[in-house]
Amino acid sequence: MRLVVRGLLARETAFPINHQGLLAGLVYHLLAASDPDYARFLHDEGYRPADDKARRFKLFTFSWLQARRRRVAGGTLFLGPGPVEWYLSSPVHDFLVHGATGLLTAGNTLRIGPTELPLVGVENLPPPPFGDIAHLTCLSPIVATVPRPEGGGTHYLRPCEAEAFSEAVRRNLLKKHELIHGGPPGNDVLRLDFDAAYLARDVGHGGTKKITIKNTDHIGAFAPFTLSGSPDLMQIGFECGLGEKNSAGFGMVDLQKGFI
Repeated sequence: MRLVVRGLLARETAFPINHQGLLAGLVYHLLAASDPDYARFLHDEGYRPADDKARRFKLFTFSWLQARRRRVAGGTLFLGPGPVEWYLSSPVHDFLVHGATGLLTAGNTLRIGPTELPLVGVENLPPPPFGDIAHLTCLSPIVATVPRPEGGGTHYLRPCEAEAFSEAVRRNLLKKHELIHGGPPGNDVLRLDFDAAYLARDVGHGGTKKITIKNTDHIGAFAPFTLSGSPDLMQIGFECGLGEKNSAGFGMVDLQKGFI
């Protein structure tokens, strides 16, 4: 399930271009307005797989601010005038209840850093039915990483590393499925294929975006793609986010227009 938060800007309004950190803070603020203990648990602990106590999952994701009218100047994103949408998504009932309650208590505006977004409504959106193939687009970049074989550290996978990227996303979704449903899906096959024509046109970027949060750069894939295989894993990815760092606003996807 996901929530869509709808705002309306009367004039062109400035936001930081890297506003994901502000939105992440807003998520916990909304949760705390409903249930401070739940917000604290999710922020400080999260959900831990039985076979990997070192990893924590928050099991939610959110989009960038979405608007038809947008322009970028330096480090500033200008949105509006007109409608603005923001999506929150999770399969966890408590998250959705407390998120919706927090939005109701927010009144007529949301504060995103120094900027206020006037609200016009909030709506629940059920997940679409998935078959054995889905055509999707990114609402925020998908992050997939592997350890560097030499020298330590982390390597951010790119769309050109197709097999490794697809397998990293699949393994991540299997852990999320176990946390949510208590075990693996009946079908654990999943393949992610980026749109080759789009990647060819995206000269110099190769279907990636670099996002800076708290002075740390993150490389994510940002391109249309197809998922094929397990409908259960597709739904987990749609609701939790694909790849890593979902609670920082990465990995939110939506259906491509014209596909069901």
